[in-house]
Amino acid sequence: MCTATDLAVLCGTNGEVCYAKYGSFPTKGKYCHEMALRILLASIESHANRYKRYIVPVLSVFMDFYIRVFVRVFTSASEIKNTPLKLSYIYQCVGCDSFHLQCLARTVQKKNNGVKHAPAIGPVVPQECSDCGKKFNVGGPIWSAPIHDQDWVLSTLTGVKSMKDRYPAYDKITSVLNTMSEELHDVPLFFSLHNIAGTVKCTSPSLVMFRSAVLNAGYRISSTHVNPLGIKSDAPWDVIWDIMRCWVKNHPIKEQPRDSPGTVILSKSPKLEIFQEQLLPSARLRQIRLNDSFQTPNGTGVRRSEQGGRSRANMSLCWALTLSRVL
Repeated sequence: MCTATDLAVLCGTNGEVCYAKYGSFPTKGKYCHEMALRILLASIESHANRYKRYIVPVLSVFMDFYIRVFVRVFTSASEIKNTPLKLSYIYQCVGCDSFHLQCLARTVQKKNNGVKHAPAIGPVVPQECSDCGKKFNVGGPIWSAPIHDQDWVLSTLTGVKSMKDRYPAYDKITSVLNTMSEELHDVPLFFSLHNIAGTVKCTSPSLVMFRSAVLNAGYRISSTHVNPLGIKSDAPWDVIWDIMRCWVKNHPIKEQPRDSPGTVILSKSPKLEIFQEQLLPSARLRQIRLNDSFQTPNGTGVRRSEQGGRSRANMSLCWALTLSRVL
């Protein structure tokens, strides 16, 4: 188990300090707290590799003012060769906030059915964003492999439910674990629906309606425990912006400056007519319900006044006790 409380550093306030401490340069985005988790995991992996060891994350959580990761450590000189496949650089657009990942390495098949590692082919993006025409910031490397073991999370959730009376923060723990179990574990980082609506200066569609549109387009989508407004999806950004173009087409907006990212995005015709008013039942995913503390979009906790400071203390203690029993 490893805990970090210097979120200001990990979330990009002082990028040079983060690089000095953790070996990664953060970019600023709505996903900053998940990126903090991935920077911490990349740092742990880097230190483990020096001793011919590697890590397997079983659970990574952002809560209140800290992040905490639970990992298993294994020894294998051959397995550490796969570490570059688990790390990626991130390209963050300064205009529309879209982001793209570039893996550090790739595997090449040998003639004798063996596998060798080679540098990745890149870059994955042009000099200017294909959506809004702005430049990219580059950050990383970050851990781009899964940060949870889904089977382990479900097993922990079952164990917590069987010992409900032992945990003062039972409702909060189960709600977070439920959301973790539903996350798309193979999709690094997330975006905010309100943020992309703000980019094109339109009223935001409902979360259920947006999810239905993504599912209708043939892609997956889920929520994230890090941010109640966060969305994980394997849909490419051109599909995401097509959804917003179709939404704005049915919900017109005021004229915006010609050089704004939103105007450039909306000036393009949608390639797919994928926004449908008919909602899919699978779009109604469960939301985080935090009974003891409500997490605002910026990650700060709003504590119930009648509970004083005990809720957070109990929560931190319960996480450590619960997961130490399972480990």
